[in-house]
Parts: sequence; structure tokens; C-alpha cells
Amino acid sequence: MPNISRNLPQIEYSPHDWERIYLESHPSDEERGEFEVDRSRVIHSSAFRRLQGKTQVFMRGSGDFYRTRLTHSLEAAQIAKGLALRLGANPDLLEGVSLTHDLGHPPFGHAGEAALNRCMQGHGGFEGNAQNLRLVSRLSIKALNYDGLNLTRATLDGVLKYKYPYSPDRHKFYYTEDQPLVEWACLGGSLTERSFDCQLMDWADEIAYSVHDFEDGIKSGMITSARLKAATAFIDDNLLKWALEQMHFIENQPSERSRKAARKQHTSRLIHEFITSSERLEVSGADLPAEISNRYRYKLMIDPIQKARSKALMEVMLHLMVQDERIATLENKAARIIEGLFSIFSNPEERTAYLFPNDFRDLWREADNEGKLRIACDYIAGMTDEYAEKVYARLFLPNTGSIYNI
Repeated sequence: MPNISRNLPQIEYSPHDWERIYLESHPSDEERGEFEVDRSRVIHSSAFRRLQGKTQVFMRGSGDFYRTRLTHSLEAAQIAKGLALRLGANPDLLEGVSLTHDLGHPPFGHAGEAALNRCMQGHGGFEGNAQNLRLVSRLSIKALNYDGLNLTRATLDGVLKYKYPYSPDRHKFYYTEDQPLVEWACLGGSLTERSFDCQLMDWADEIAYSVHDFEDGIKSGMITSARLKAATAFIDDNLLKWALEQMHFIENQPSERSRKAARKQHTSRLIHEFITSSERLEVSGADLPAEISNRYRYKLMIDPIQKARSKALMEVMLHLMVQDERIATLENKAARIIEGLFSIFSNPEERTAYLFPNDFRDLWREADNEGKLRIACDYIAGMTDEYAEKVYARLFLPNTGSIYNI
């Protein structure tokens, strides 16, 4: 790791950073800063509320202990705030960006995302991060005179993890029609590199995923010392030894109450270690325009040992949880639901319009056949797990649903 001073000056953000596409006039007694306004708009959006019903790893009905997309986003935002305080970024901006980063994810987690992308192949694709941008700039409703939430440039740029337009051979991208918005968000910055705030958000997201979802795996019984010992095929011996030490600390407690306390102590310690392994490095010799903010002046540096440990935890979860028969079975069911719904709502015949709620019905009727596919995708992506199951049952299962059950 480079030797970087810990007396880090605060990163300065400018009017360029908090500029919005649509001009607004705030009340004269408004005491919040622009990034605080962004954070509030995200929290009060319907897309944010729906995250409480969307899968993180464990699907609906698995129990009330496990994380949802909402609790994951809240935890990622809290970690991002800690990183911002350590590294001199704006805590309100980092919280807002982190609370936004999963808004576009569809029901049923990554299985739902993959299924929707298959449905949209040849028609612009589907990707959760691309959908974030579409949600906050087009689909969300905030005011009468513009679409979307009208977030600041710095917040939009902070959400842009993948600055590549759609291509059938890419797994991560933004939608082609959002190219002008991406260029506006990156104005004065980079159309390929992530802003410093985006780098912090991405690391906070990884920490939350690797630590908290690992805790969920322990609670579920899918991650145990015995199962870890069989993990030699996909994890380095030193990292396996480290992971087993974590497990032994928890499993060797004398009671369920003390094991729960040990899990919490373990997660807190790991989060602290991951945050404090992070440093800010100024990019030397960067060819930056005079009007640029500091969003691209710095690079996030992470201790390679701690980064490897985070990746190891995610590998463990992939093999012991995501690929577990119980999870894989539910993901297969989820894919069938998504594909079934798309087969109905992508039908361009006029009778399909009456299957949509009124606000989507109007958009669907105004669109051409290609646009109708995107509207169908938007509608399904916005569903919670439970709502998707209910709509699927009403459309496909005999003796399910009535005019009073919509």
C-alpha cells in the first residue's frame, strides 16, 4: 500500500457537481444541501420502498432474519458513509448514491436479472445498473414538469458503475438511449473511468454483500466449518484457513445467544477492517479540464490482503449458497415466472394494454412495438417478488384470482 497521510483534506464539490438537468427553485427556508435533497428523493421514491419485497439472496418466505434488497441498501449506505468520513468524501452524497445503487434490480435477485436480460436480447438488453439510471431519470415521478427524480450530476455519476453502452456480448452496460444522459453526468469527467464516489459506493456494496450475506449464510446453516473444509477447489489455502478461523470463533460458542453475539462481533470487526484498509490516492498527471470537480482527482486504494478476503467470502457464498440446491431450485422457479410474465406483457396486441395498471397502460399505448417491449420490461422489473408471483398465478394458474384480487 502507498504511504498516504491520514490528515486528508475534505474533497471540495462545486456547483458543477450539484447541477440538475431541470432547473428548480428550492423554498427560501430550505436548509438541506443539494446532496441531502437527492438522498431524500431516493428514500421517498416508490422504487426504494419496493426494495423491501425484493430478494437479496434468500427469497420471500425464507424467514424474517435474512436481508432483502432494502436492508442491503441501508447497510451499504451506512458503510459508504464510514468510507466517506475516513477518506474526505461527502457523506450525504455517498449515502444517496448507495441508497440508489440497487433501485433497478428486478424481483428474484440475480436470477430475475438474468431472465429479463434473456427476454430483452436483441432489444437493448436488461441490466440492473442500467435500470437504476432509467428509474431515476425517466420512470420515477417527482414533479409535474419533468420525468424522474432530477438528481444532481454527482449523484448520477456516482451510480454509473459501468460506462459502456449496450452490446449483446456485454454483461454490464447502460441502455443505448441513455447515452446523452451519461455524457451529461460525466461532463468534465470520464466516459470510461468511475468517479471517486462511485468507487467508494462499489466497495461499500462489496463489503455489505461479502460480510452481511455471509452472516445470513451462517444463520441458514449453508455455511459451516464442515462445508468450508470441502471448499479447497475454489478458495486459496491461506484464505480458507482464515475463513475457518472465523467460523470456529462462532461455532465454538457455548449457546445460541453467544453464537449470535459472536456473529455480530465478527461482522463488525470485518467491516471495520475493510473500511480501514481503504486509502485515497491522488491521480498524478491526470489531464483534467479546468472546470472539473474533484470527483476524478482521486483513486480508491484497498489493501490487497483485505480485498482478497472480501473476494474469498463472495466465492464461498457463490458455491455454498447461490449454487446450493435449495437456492438454485427457487432461482429456476423465479426465471420461469419472469419469462412467463414477459411472454404476456410483451404481446403488442391492444388487449395487452388492459393487463397493465393505468400509468403503464398510457406509456404502452404511446410506444411503438419495440418500445412496448421496454415498457413490459420496466413493469416486470419494478415488481416485488410477491407481486410477481401473484400476477403470474392470476395469468397462468386456473382458479386463481378474481376481480377483487389485483
